[in-house]
Parts: sequence; C-alpha cells; structure tokens
Amino acid sequence: FSLRAPSRISYINGMENPHQAGFVALVGLPNAGKSTLQNALVKFPVSIVSPKPQTTRHRILGILNGTDYQLCLMDTPGWLDKAADKLQLALLRAARAAAAQDADLLLLVVEARLPEPEEAARLAALAARGTPVILAVNKCDLVKDPAALERIAAAYSAAVSPVATHRVSALKGAGLPALLESLLKRLPESPPFYDKEQLSDRWERFFAAELIRSEIFALYHEEIPHACAVVIETFKEKAGRPDHIDATVFVEKPTQKAILLGKGGKAIRALRERSTAAIRNFTGRGTELELWIKVRKNWRQDPEAVREFGYAP
Repeated sequence: FSLRAPSRISYINGMENPHQAGFVALVGLPNAGKSTLQNALVKFPVSIVSPKPQTTRHRILGILNGTDYQLCLMDTPGWLDKAADKLQLALLRAARAAAAQDADLLLLVVEARLPEPEEAARLAALAARGTPVILAVNKCDLVKDPAALERIAAAYSAAVSPVATHRVSALKGAGLPALLESLLKRLPESPPFYDKEQLSDRWERFFAAELIRSEIFALYHEEIPHACAVVIETFKEKAGRPDHIDATVFVEKPTQKAILLGKGGKAIRALRERSTAAIRNFTGRGTELELWIKVRKNWRQDPEAVREFGYAP
C-alpha cells in the first residue's frame, strides 16, 4: 500500500466549494534543496536528502491534502546539461518528462547565489517549455544582505520569467506559507487524483530502499554512494512479528564492495543497524533487515541494469 496521512480528510463529489488539484514539478540544478523543500511542504520525509549532489534518482510524489485541494509535488533529479552515463541519461529524461508532460506548474528551486552564465542558460531552456514557472530562491537565510538577495532573485527572474518569485529557507521554514499559498491559488479545479489519506504514490518497499541508500550517503564518501543501487528482494509483513526485509546493494567494482563491507564487516554492520533503525522509525513497526553486497560491473553504463534497478521505464 501507499503511505497514508495520519488523519482522515473526506472528499464528497458535488460538494459546494470547488475542489482544486494539480501536479507541481520541483525542478532545478543539482543540490538546490528540492527534496528538502518537498519534505517541508508535505510535512513528511517522502524524499531522502543529503548534502551530496545527485541524491534524487526517481520522480518522487509527495501529496499535500486539504479539505478543498490536493497538491501533488513531484521531486525530480537535478537538471543536468548532459549525462555522463546511462544512469544520468535516465535521470535527465525523467526530469524533462516531469517538466514537459506531467506538471501544471514548475516550481523552480535555486540556491541563493548568482547563477553562472551556463546555469542561467540551462534554466532558461527549462522554462521555455511553456509550463508556468514559480521561482523559489532557497537558502535565503545564508544571505544577510537584502540588496544582494534582490540581485540574485532578479538574475534568475531574467532567465526564466516566473509568474511569482519567493525567497525561502526550506530547512528553516521561512517563506513557506506564502509559497504554498502561491501554488494553491494556481491549481486547476479538479477532483483529487489520489485518496485523500495518501502521502505518496510509492510503496513501503520503495521507501525502504531509499532509506538504505540515504544511510549509504551518510556513511560513505567520494564515488561510493553514487555507485550503489539498492534493490529490495523481499519485504514480508507478519502480524505480531517484525517485518523481514532482504536487500541487495549493487556496486560496480570489487574495490567498492570491499569498502562497503569494511574491515571485518564493521562498515556493513553499521549500515545495517542504521538502516534498520531508519526503516523502523519510518514504518512504526519492528524490522529485521538482511543486507547483501553484489558487484554488477559498470552498471551505470548498462541500459539493461539501469532499467532493472528501476531508474528507467
């Protein structure tokens, strides 16, 4: 089943007040804070976050429900100029598809710094696809000079011609109520697309894999997190007993497998313990997790492996 909201909000067809519903794609350059902003707006951690770029690999839907609206926020991989491998090509295509086909609005998330010329050109190409753009200048709490913040917002606005601009801090919550209001008033009238109790369209086994990957980002460095793919082989729920999960972490080289395992298996034990705790906290149930490490040589360059691991249609 998909994640459910903690409280029930009913929707009745034909109710007097019109209902709004629509899809908003969070787009932008890598590491702009899109996932953090999505989590802050939905008020639930549907996307994993890391200070390392290119953490997001999937189009992840977070759903914010109100009595008369349903806001479907699609987190997307960072917008790359070109792909270095088959995995990045799949991620780039996913981001473009969300921007071009699925969204009623684009929420363009940028860091509070002046863009490089090539970045401005990349974002301008994104905005030229015709979908209305709302600009969110994120991490504004790091810029103390109001005049500098105005120059930053103006530079991005010149590139993308947004219908609205907001200065926010996704991490601290600053500016989010005004941003949310701006998004909601631009949603089309529509019945909800999902059950009004849902927080996402993903299953728990998907989030289990993402939580393991999040702990890999936290524990390992350099190329290791980006070389890993996590596949849930088994996810069994039994009444009165802990969930049992078997997960395989695929890497590209034997040397990467050795780093993941660590001396005497110390590193993999830490990964299993942290991942078990994260999944238990997420589901609210007991969890038994078994982790396996396998080598799939150069899987990021292998279109079949990229599809098999769920990163391409």
